[in-house]
Amino acid sequence: MDEHILREAGLTRGEVKVFLALFKSGSSLASEISRKAGVERSRTYSLLHSLIQKGLASYVIKENRKYFHAAESGKLVDLIQEKRERLQEQEEEMRSFVDELKKLKTNEKIDLDVEVYRGIEGFKTVLNDILKERKDYYLVGYTAKSTELAKYWYAHWNSKRVKLKIKRFLLIPKSVEKKAALKYPLTDVRCLPRQYLSPASASTVIYGTDKVLVFLPMEKDFAGILIKNKEIHASYKDFFDILWKQAK
Repeated sequence: MDEHILREAGLTRGEVKVFLALFKSGSSLASEISRKAGVERSRTYSLLHSLIQKGLASYVIKENRKYFHAAESGKLVDLIQEKRERLQEQEEEMRSFVDELKKLKTNEKIDLDVEVYRGIEGFKTVLNDILKERKDYYLVGYTAKSTELAKYWYAHWNSKRVKLKIKRFLLIPKSVEKKAALKYPLTDVRCLPRQYLSPASASTVIYGTDKVLVFLPMEKDFAGILIKNKEIHASYKDFFDILWKQAK
């Protein structure tokens, strides 16, 4: 017998054991049920009480002793129906709650949003966000450290970028112009003189319609600050365009 369906109906593992033992035995004392179900006697009483609350068991008293009975098997179908009705009620309540949340967000005007990401997983998160935008992106101060942080993952990420036809425009220092990471398709590269590079070797990525990501220089880790603001995005993009025209 597949007991999994009883678990799906909302019964615990212990309740399933006691219910099946009770159903097979008919009218029984708690001690008999405990032995047949393989459950401690003290716990059996608690499980029987739980089954009674769910309408799956009952008892009668004979000669000052409680004899327990399993409910008719059709009650299990009723249990599923009740669970379905509760889920429908919860779904309606949740939809109403979500509608209220949307109203709150509509009334909230966010001019500037700043997020900080750390570690390899943070690095993957921000790069995947670039793919979600599905737009060309622009980078000032490319250092090719991505291959050091997550070599194989970064190669796979670039494959997905190419499939999505997302082009990247990279302004790089002369020192990295021979890096293999620059050879991926849909990559346009120009070199900048040292005086035009970001301070402390930080890299800046301009992507989407309102996002600017600043990669902070770290030896073997990643830290990035993501700024979400249309005006700041536009300002950085204008600055990139000026540098692009001056680069070679």
